[in-house]
Amino acid sequence: MSAKKGWNIISKDYQASVRISLDDVHYGPMAPGERELQLLGKVEGKDILEIGCGGGQNAIVLAKWGARSVGLDISEEQVKYATNLARKQKVTVPFHVGNMEDMDMFADESFDVVLSSCAIGYSENQGQVFNEVFRVLRNDGLFVFCVMHPIALRGRLVRYGGRRYWGLGNYFYRGRRLWKWRFKEKVAEFYGYGRTFGDYFNPLVTSGFIVEKILEPKPYPLDKMAESEMRKIPYLDEGDLKEYETWRRIPFTLIFKARKPAKQDKNS
Repeated sequence: MSAKKGWNIISKDYQASVRISLDDVHYGPMAPGERELQLLGKVEGKDILEIGCGGGQNAIVLAKWGARSVGLDISEEQVKYATNLARKQKVTVPFHVGNMEDMDMFADESFDVVLSSCAIGYSENQGQVFNEVFRVLRNDGLFVFCVMHPIALRGRLVRYGGRRYWGLGNYFYRGRRLWKWRFKEKVAEFYGYGRTFGDYFNPLVTSGFIVEKILEPKPYPLDKMAESEMRKIPYLDEGDLKEYETWRRIPFTLIFKARKPAKQDKNS
């Protein structure tokens, strides 16, 4: 089952079940958001594209902050949800249905920033995604994206000595990875691809980007936070809370901040 079909099946129930902030840009479960990490810089007045935008929450937050934001997602149901949510939040955000590997609906050098949160892992060819992002970015444009960390993606919970640990499987497996998500009465199959750290870094550089920063955020100290504080976390669900003792020991999210080089002066 493709990501398009899977998200079309569970979009409504997923969005109703998972808390996603409308006050901060999120970079995955339990990880600090944009207010703390400050990766995008000042967004007011900038043209920003979010690829794999899902329900549109990040793009809506950026619009609230004064950006001219645009969203792209492969699922019609996710885009429908995002469009309605933007209307309810009283912001204008154009949302498009499309594949991030072929963004021909956008002209060259259309955006100052491209953002993606936990979506590039669904792509079959991340190198092609990076090429497309490079094309639609203006010179000196910024590309910030996060994916599920390979350590989190390759492992599973194991018990040893009465405690639960994260056991790492085959780090170098690069085949398809299948999983099922169930929300209420609906079940959808998804697949992603096994990738190492280098499988993201090297195609990013080959596409022409300069990598400025790589982050592996430590999860919030949920066990020391009040409920009122936890409500401010950009993205958190009950499953994260149940498995917190395990997740706090490993990096769940891998974040890249990269830049398209400024145009060089021919006389320099």
